[in-house]
Amino acid sequence: MSCADSIVKLLADAHFSCYFSKVLPTALDCAEPIVVVEGAFSRDARMAEEERGTVVVTVMVVREVMADAEDVAVAAELAVRRADWEPYADAGAYRIIGIDTTAPAFKERDSSGRHVWAFDVKCTVVRSL
Repeated sequence: MSCADSIVKLLADAHFSCYFSKVLPTALDCAEPIVVVEGAFSRDARMAEEERGTVVVTVMVVREVMADAEDVAVAAELAVRRADWEPYADAGAYRIIGIDTTAPAFKERDSSGRHVWAFDVKCTVVRSL
């Protein structure tokens, strides 16, 4: 389990019934996925038994129609921002203790011509030593 897996579970529980992936699939594999990619752990503080830091998770919404991509990205960011994180706090090596999100924004058109909107979830985490 990872921070990205916790966000995927939250989005699935919030009724986002799309295909979730950790890599951007081709249009033949899945036409309109939500892709969740986890960045590296960045330590902010170290104590005797634990360290605290951040993990940035990027959520990308891929759709054929630009307005659909924007609408789903805005709704997904709102679901993540308003969520009760306690049921999703266990992220394997980490425990999520807080989150902050960026506003969704247009990222790119992929090689298939689909529109990609994205937002970041900055997870404040604790890692036991």
